[in-house]
Amino acid sequence: MKKSSAIFLVGFMVLFTILAGCSPQVKETGSTSTSDPVDSKGQDTFNIGLAISMSGGTALFGEGVKRGVDLAVKEFNDAGGFEGQQANLVLYDDEAKPEKSIEIVQKLINQDNIVALVGPANSGNAMAHIPFVQEAKIPEVVPVATGTKITQEYKDADKNYIFRVAPLDGVQVSAILKELIDKQGLTKLGVIHDTEGYGQGGREDILKQMKENYNMEPTVISAFDPKELNLEPSIREMNNAGVEAVVFYGLAPQSAKLLEARFNEGLDAPIYATWATGDPTVLNLVGDLVKDDLYFVQSYTIDQNEVAKKFHQKVVDTYGEDVFPIATAQGYDSAKLILDAIKKVGLDSEKIRDQIESFTDFEGVTAIKSTPFTKENHEAFGIDEVFIATYNDDLQIISAE
Repeated sequence: MKKSSAIFLVGFMVLFTILAGCSPQVKETGSTSTSDPVDSKGQDTFNIGLAISMSGGTALFGEGVKRGVDLAVKEFNDAGGFEGQQANLVLYDDEAKPEKSIEIVQKLINQDNIVALVGPANSGNAMAHIPFVQEAKIPEVVPVATGTKITQEYKDADKNYIFRVAPLDGVQVSAILKELIDKQGLTKLGVIHDTEGYGQGGREDILKQMKENYNMEPTVISAFDPKELNLEPSIREMNNAGVEAVVFYGLAPQSAKLLEARFNEGLDAPIYATWATGDPTVLNLVGDLVKDDLYFVQSYTIDQNEVAKKFHQKVVDTYGEDVFPIATAQGYDSAKLILDAIKKVGLDSEKIRDQIESFTDFEGVTAIKSTPFTKENHEAFGIDEVFIATYNDDLQIISAE
């Protein structure tokens, strides 16, 4: 492993405060994302809901998604809307809390009369509120939360109202194992995961796929308490076991501590992680350490094709920066699916759902296909749409292939 001259930053709460301070101010309740406020109850408007974390540990995901949704709504309205009716975005902060997510989603459905919903960032929040979305027959497109069960909960229903434009955990694990086992031929893999829902779900996916697809087990598994953020014992376990690579399941602050611990302990093994490790928070915390044999799953990079390049430039031109490129791109595609469906079938929520499921000509900015979904599959990204990415010397996220 390369020795970096990184200056380790501490104080995660300070970082999030700074990031929030640099972001555009957002009105939480009933906010409108168009340039001019409109009456959400007027005959010339209709409501789209956005229920996502604008505070808490996944606030940066929420800010990125909001910007992408805003851009999609503005494009729709600038093009005339639907038969002269403008889309009005109603945003609530779920605070990364399941109970809050339930509260605001019910409010969006029962008081704000949304025709469709984008959100959330957290898998626990999604699992908590999707029963209300499904019961109300409101289509929801998930732009961030990756828990494998989210779109499967109602797969046997006559109509499943839950869709996703984010790389679900099972697909991310498949991409990582394909790279390490199929392509590189590695056999000694270590697994490090947090002890909360995200890490536990990832651990289950890893064990299941390794057993079923490769008849293998991890050489060593190490769990850590995300509240303590002490990753050095886990790194020492990897070193002692002589692993050839580490598969990591944790969020951005944990990823940063992992890289710091690997540097301190001298682990000479690459780390492969989920797209959460591509969160800019990691780079802000540990600087050049992100260049040291770190790889993670992505569905979008700013230079993957001309469409992606143009979208990235539009984000920069609009906001002065692209604070979280993949989250913004997935937020944009999530909202565009809804709005493109409305252009085709109108404002009936069930018809919007049916159209989202049956697109054959969708054009997005991520790796999404022109036919993103089928009745049996509500995941926009399969193994062929995601890829392994890394940081280049300029600290930009690029494809590792």
